[in-house]
Amino acid sequence: MRAAKMAALGFRRASLAVAGIVASASLFTAGEAAGQMSAEVRTGLTVGNHTATLAGLDWLPKLSFEARVTRQMRPGIAVTAGFVRTSFGCEEGFCRGTPRTVTGNHGSVGVEGSWRWFWVRAGALGGSVQLSPGGGAPGKFGLGLQAGGGVRFDIGRVHLAPGFTYRRFGAATREDPGSVVAIGFDLGVGFRIN
Repeated sequence: MRAAKMAALGFRRASLAVAGIVASASLFTAGEAAGQMSAEVRTGLTVGNHTATLAGLDWLPKLSFEARVTRQMRPGIAVTAGFVRTSFGCEEGFCRGTPRTVTGNHGSVGVEGSWRWFWVRAGALGGSVQLSPGGGAPGKFGLGLQAGGGVRFDIGRVHLAPGFTYRRFGAATREDPGSVVAIGFDLGVGFRIN
């Protein structure tokens, strides 16, 4: 119970930090695209590795998703904030005989650059990881990084953005100061808010 409360408190702090960064970033907007906002939902398959399971990169994909808001700061440069749920299967190491799912829930902030059809992004993650079944309460609050890239096709106010994502984040529990590496291939659907 205490671990769940600590994870919730950490997520609230991360959410307040995200709101502060997005609000302060609006002070530095310039250019025709400045101030444009968009919302995007991404979903796709992810594979990964959780060091606490002593398994290598398990090729047992699971569905992951991300919801985020983007604010254009200058043409081609935007700040982003949102929520990421990373999930992948584990069947090697300590998972052998009892296949498990590794699930991370994280708040995210970052920067995105775009040029013509291409986009790249990098940012920070904050949240916790849970191993199920039998993994108990979510792990301790941990920080991480994410990076990704792909192509974007604009169709009026809507865009489609297939791409890949690399995430690395802390997955510490009371027993193990573990970490997670996840690689995902996903599709984003977004729309311009203003």
